[in-house]
Amino acid sequence: MGDFLKYGVSYCSSRCFALVSNKEHPRWLWKVKKCVYCGKNFRRNKKYCSPDCQHKSQTIDKNLLFKALKNFVKLRGRIPLKREFPHYRAIRGRFGTWNNFIKTAGFTPNPVMFAKKYTANDGHKCDSLSEKIIDDWFYARNIDHKRSCPYPNDRGLTVDFKVGDYWVEFFGLSGEHKRYDELKSEKIELVKKYKLKFISVYPEDLFPTSKLEAVLNLAIKGE
Repeated sequence: MGDFLKYGVSYCSSRCFALVSNKEHPRWLWKVKKCVYCGKNFRRNKKYCSPDCQHKSQTIDKNLLFKALKNFVKLRGRIPLKREFPHYRAIRGRFGTWNNFIKTAGFTPNPVMFAKKYTANDGHKCDSLSEKIIDDWFYARNIDHKRSCPYPNDRGLTVDFKVGDYWVEFFGLSGEHKRYDELKSEKIELVKKYKLKFISVYPEDLFPTSKLEAVLNLAIKGE
């Protein structure tokens, strides 16, 4: 059977399908339209004369994007990550890159994940902004927690947080780097070997909406 089917007739390729369709509905029969964005007259069975006009018509006003960013910074006291900010596609379309948007708005972009160390509100040193968010979450609730505790072995592996008997690990780059996933597997093996009470946290547990209350429920209750 062909790749395309129309009115019970199959076609061997998109080219043949297009040839027949163009004969049945030639472009010269299309009505002259006016582009809803630029006002240019054109013959096309769409509302816009080009993909560029369609994109521009659907682009969110830059002042609204700046306002949303400033409100986020005012509320959270930091620059948002891409995954927790709305209208990312509109930002890419207007500014080219996320960092260009942040700079144009008058702020300094976040560094590459794990490239900069952060200090949590309780003084703990964190390897990423996400770890700082988790640490600050514990601190704001007066939950006693420790940072970078060694696993019960001699491999030099450490867990991100230890809350009572619970070992809490933030897997921020899971599935993105081969070596990172290898270390993750080693840690999971140790968790199983020593039957540790273990809780894993992922980026989707932080962004765009925090789910830490549910994820860390057992550690909070100390069960």
